[in-house]
Amino acid sequence: MEPIRIKGLKQNNLKNISLDIPKNKIVVFTGVSGSGKSSIVFDTIAAESQRQMNETYSAWVRGRLPKYDKPNVEWIENLNPSVIIDQNRLGGNARSTVGTISDMYSLLRLLFSRIGTPAVGPASYFSFNNPNGMCPTCAGIGKVMDFDVKNIIDEEKTYDEGCFLLPAFGTGKYYWKVYRRPEYFRTDVPWKDLSEEEQNILLYGSKTPGGERIDKKLEGVYNQFKRLVLMKGVEEQTDYTLKKIAHFL
Repeated sequence: MEPIRIKGLKQNNLKNISLDIPKNKIVVFTGVSGSGKSSIVFDTIAAESQRQMNETYSAWVRGRLPKYDKPNVEWIENLNPSVIIDQNRLGGNARSTVGTISDMYSLLRLLFSRIGTPAVGPASYFSFNNPNGMCPTCAGIGKVMDFDVKNIIDEEKTYDEGCFLLPAFGTGKYYWKVYRRPEYFRTDVPWKDLSEEEQNILLYGSKTPGGERIDKKLEGVYNQFKRLVLMKGVEEQTDYTLKKIAHFL
């Protein structure tokens, strides 16, 4: 297979560089900062590949695609369409991976579903975003975070006094009102004096941890905090939120 041929490259700080880059091999560009690694890989090869690809579309489509300037080079030969994975943050989603942004993930799921032995089901069963395929413990994130419930409770206070230290459950706030259910637990008794069943109802929404919820509106303070914060991944939280919850983790 013909290599990528670059002749007379003068992009950025590069001075009339010519080189051949083999295909179907792992090629690594190394060097000190400012030596021209990114100028070759991103500003020349990737940019020209994208520019040539865009030229194959109609004028209407090209007008809605990103614009790429032609690199400062005499000529480039044998370029293929490229997939660019740079050092920029993928986004605020903990489920974004190299596989998902390059579409390899979908092909791998299809491959596993077709050749896996024994067969377990369709491609969706190999998805960490699908309940049929995701790990029930980490919800497909690939890691588990937890916290000690003692860190979010003032055992000397009653529910009405604000025994939960989480900002969203402060006395009089929305979630405090949602969870204030005197028919299920005593709101005027210090936490330490509540029965185990009453504490479980507040923490887990059920009489026992992992049990059946007694009310669809009561998810449980522990379960709700874990779902909204820990299951998403700390990296998805804003700096403000992280500052608020740091001492609970």
